[in-house]
Amino acid sequence: MLGDFVYTEEEIVSDCKPEESRNDAPRKTENVLKRLLVIAAIVIFGGLVLWVFVTPAMSPATVYVFSFQGLDRGAVLHQANIGGGTTFISFNAAEAQQLLSRHPLVESARVVTNFPDRISIHLEPRQAVAVSIARMNGRMQPVYFDRHGVAFMIGGGGFGGMAPPCLPVVSGLHNEAIAIHLGARLPESILPLFSRIGAIMDSNPSIWQAISEINVAWNDNGTYDLVLFPVNSSTRLRMGSDINVTNIYYALLMLDVVQRQLGDSAPSEIDVRSGIGVLATEEVRLGG
Repeated sequence: MLGDFVYTEEEIVSDCKPEESRNDAPRKTENVLKRLLVIAAIVIFGGLVLWVFVTPAMSPATVYVFSFQGLDRGAVLHQANIGGGTTFISFNAAEAQQLLSRHPLVESARVVTNFPDRISIHLEPRQAVAVSIARMNGRMQPVYFDRHGVAFMIGGGGFGGMAPPCLPVVSGLHNEAIAIHLGARLPESILPLFSRIGAIMDSNPSIWQAISEINVAWNDNGTYDLVLFPVNSSTRLRMGSDINVTNIYYALLMLDVVQRQLGDSAPSEIDVRSGIGVLATEEVRLGG
């Protein structure tokens, strides 16, 4: 007790409550403002994500096509099953790449996606290494083959009206075991020929300017010889299936020597399969 005033515990507690209430009010207001700011930040950030990323990914995608002559943008999009409403989210890049790889003119296809709305298609064309003549759709037409033995073009329209120069003409492909149609791949037994022709095209394509035709002469055991028909000569060159620049030049050199020596009496065929030329007429073969 101080003086004549006595404070009870209840009065002391009662006197403190108004002071605490006055201090809590600003704190509550501050906490509410902080929460509102956090919620506003979350809403703004979510809106930015929706606007920058989600909305473009759900809108029609921007498609870039890097193709080649003979396969325009419309044909590429149709082959890849891409329509005007295709979105980034709904697009299946692996499936589109597989579909594009099935096109006869396409050697390889690569589809790249860039989030949120970009699709890039890169295509590499098949390269013709040989041409054959076959009856297609009721008439004789040129059929172009690549080095993998795939018949990827009929008629030559895919070249824009101009076929590649110096393509060897291959005959004798048509038999009961070989059916030629667009996109067909030749049997395994004949594929090495087109691979070798492709290798010659890479190293010295001008050699085919001296050869008008390569005939596949099938043997009874399923193997084959190659009979080359030189330009400006009635003498054939019979070779094995393993042709290359060296042995073709050797055969052409032998032909030149024989023609110089025999003139109009040159044989109908020179057989160089053994590496030693054998001269042949319609009746008899002579060692040379």
